[in-house]
Amino acid sequence: MKISIEEFNKLIPTICSKETSSNSELWTKQNPTHGHCAIVSVLAQECFGGEIVKVSLKDTLYENLKSHFFNVIDGNEIDFTISQFKGAIPYEDISREIKNRDEILSYPRTQERFDIFKSKLFI
Repeated sequence: MKISIEEFNKLIPTICSKETSSNSELWTKQNPTHGHCAIVSVLAQECFGGEIVKVSLKDTLYENLKSHFFNVIDGNEIDFTISQFKGAIPYEDISREIKNRDEILSYPRTQERFDIFKSKLFI
């Protein structure tokens, strides 16, 4: 299935669920992308290439979340789960590192969430 970045971005909130969130206790229908940044970033890279970037949220308004993932595709920073935050995160002021999908999916629960999530997108 070929999908555009715009279509992908619109579909993401509709397939996010409590089951696929990394923090199911805080996931709500009103904030569907909460806890989905890692698996969405891996799936986005699979669909569009590019890099996965991890930022530390230490010393930010969102430090309780510890970290956040987003993508760099064709040189553009694209955050498919930015809507989980009340305001934009100032990436230029945050320590960042490139991560690979194997490292992100090396956690069994993350792999399980990813598999469920991916199956919902490509039904």
